[in-house]
Parts: sequence; structure tokens; C-alpha cells
Amino acid sequence: MPGKDADRSKRLQDELWAPRLNKATAPRDRVVVLVDMARARLSEDDPMWAALAKQLAQYIEAATRGT
Repeated sequence: MPGKDADRSKRLQDELWAPRLNKATAPRDRVVVLVDMARARLSEDDPMWAALAKQLAQYIEAATRGT
């Protein structure tokens, strides 16, 4: 978009997310915030979603096999 400062937009976005990320001290809470950040920033067809889904599914499968 003409006239839009991309660096400033990124800084403002980071400033909005920083308090939530800093308050999330437990690993689970940090993951929730990071997923929310990704949902806000990445498109639906971003390849990161497929990679994340695959990795998480593998981890959950391995973790539940042992129980």
C-alpha cells in the first residue's frame, strides 16, 4: 500500500503482542499466544500450518503411545 510504513506497522504489531507474550510464563500459555499471533499474521494457506500440524500430530502420537 503506498505511503504505508511496513517497519512501523511491524513495530506496532510487536508492541501489541509483547504484553501477552511476556505474561505467558508457562510453556502452554506461550504456545497459545504464539498460535494466536500466527493466526493474526499468516494466511490460511501458509505452509507453516501444514508443518506445524504434522509436527504436533507426531509429538502427540509419540506421547500417547507411552501411556
